Amino acid sequence: MKLSNFRYFVSQAFHSVIRNGLMSVTSIFTVLCCMIILGLFLVVSINVNYIADQIQDQCEIQAFMAEDSTDAQIAQARAQIEAIANVASVEPFTKEDTLEYAREMFGDQAAALDGYEEDNPFRDSFQISLVDLSQSAATIAEIQQVSGVAEVANRQDTMDSVLNVTNMIKNMSFWVMLLLGIVSIFIIANTIKLAVFARRKEINVMKFVGATNWFIRWPFVFEGIIIGVTGAVIAFGLISWGYVGLLGWMSGTGFQMDMFQLKTYQDIWWMLLCSFVGIGAVIGAAGSALSIRKHLDV
Repeated sequence: MKLSNFRYFVSQAFHSVIRNGLMSVTSIFTVLCCMIILGLFLVVSINVNYIADQIQDQCEIQAFMAEDSTDAQIAQARAQIEAIANVASVEPFTKEDTLEYAREMFGDQAAALDGYEEDNPFRDSFQISLVDLSQSAATIAEIQQVSGVAEVANRQDTMDSVLNVTNMIKNMSFWVMLLLGIVSIFIIANTIKLAVFARRKEINVMKFVGATNWFIRWPFVFEGIIIGVTGAVIAFGLISWGYVGLLGWMSGTGFQMDMFQLKTYQDIWWMLLCSFVGIGAVIGAAGSALSIRKHLDV
């Protein structure tokens, strides 16, 4: 596409948006509303995945060694566990480490554990983090087969709940985004249809003098993209303002989740902007293509 043609197409697209003022504003407002809802689901989805990662870090498996395990057996068991594909990390805890941790947990009642240094009731263990929570059951089964491992403790219920909620949010977000995208496409298609009707005489003249089909089509395609991107950018601004306000409110009032944190705006703004502009452009182009195919005989 020549630069001069590109300028002409964009210029004609802007003129058409202005000429069809009320319908263009209606289309932009529709895209804006759809993108705000879509953006809310996108922000929720991003943070749900982020929180799921935090939970995954906390959903660790504890493997307890047999009481009579030697240092060599413990070292061998650690090597075997680290060799399991789905194991991300293995942190060893000696009997002494566990006893000291128990003292800290007991606080003022720590004296109740005095005298257990020689006859330590705890066992050596490993704290194991996984790469993929969905494979936890198979990984636990492999750990149980490691020589010297007497017991494996896990939070399978918590793991399953995290996976179920994450998958539900992802599925819901996909279908909501798809539905809103389709609605926006049809609204933009109606706007382009009016633009085609308003320029029908000009289009006939252009066809008569030999203008190519795509030379006639491109201004309408750019018009749809302008409408889609405009609505998306406004929605991005509103979502950003709301998200920054939410984070500020949480920080200012001291309302914070003890276990989990939300993504900072600096971490997600570029993802939101690229997603909004990209989706807005695709929706606009799709709406234009649908209308051109039905109402422009070129």
